[in-house]
Amino acid sequence: MPDQDFTGKVAIVTGASRGIGRVAALGLAKRGATVVGTARNMDASPGTGGTLRETFEMIAAEGGKGLPIAGSITESAPVQALIDQTVAEFGRIDLLVNNAGVHPLVSITEMTDEAWTDMIAVNVTAVFLLTRGVVPVMKRQHFGHILGISSAAGTRNPRADQTGYAATKGAMDRMFHNLAHELKNDGIAVNVWQPGILATDMNAHRPFAGEPVAVVEPSMMWLLAQTVGSMTGQNVLREEFGKTWGN
Repeated sequence: MPDQDFTGKVAIVTGASRGIGRVAALGLAKRGATVVGTARNMDASPGTGGTLRETFEMIAAEGGKGLPIAGSITESAPVQALIDQTVAEFGRIDLLVNNAGVHPLVSITEMTDEAWTDMIAVNVTAVFLLTRGVVPVMKRQHFGHILGISSAAGTRNPRADQTGYAATKGAMDRMFHNLAHELKNDGIAVNVWQPGILATDMNAHRPFAGEPVAVVEPSMMWLLAQTVGSMTGQNVLREEFGKTWGN
């Protein structure tokens, strides 16, 4: 029996087709949550290693409940439609996992306008739109947890080929640090989590192997189970789970 019980909770997980997003969706579902998962497409995009459809087939096979919704999360209208559909079908939104991201490894002089615009849209604008959209729902409930998936690139590990990516993660980190203060009296926890280097599609182009993505589940589930009274406004490293946090 999992330590964390999310029975009756409704979670939105972005980038749920594979990697950390799939681990989040499956982990929450097997602990009782109803999971709404998003990705750009229901089925595979070129060069990707998983699909949204497969994630929710896995959830159903384990007896879980969920709803896959494919589409853009970088524009206001589809994001609001996602939130409205979630509330209409399930009545509430308790958890938001802002996981979707892109990570081009290029120098600042090699980054095109198009790559920069897409990265800002996915890594920053989508986070803002989804967070802005769920806050009124969570305020009405006086309960919620908003989690941002970040990176050491935004805080402590500079690399010559990730200046743009670091800028987007730094932006989200500061957004959430301030948002935690803004929402502290509304029953809404806001935290940032750095999972470390994992063997995901996003990291496939790195010259070194990451850890299996499944290793993130215990720390992510523990963190999502926290409330505003126990942890908010934190930027935590997964490798410190059980040492400086999660005890």
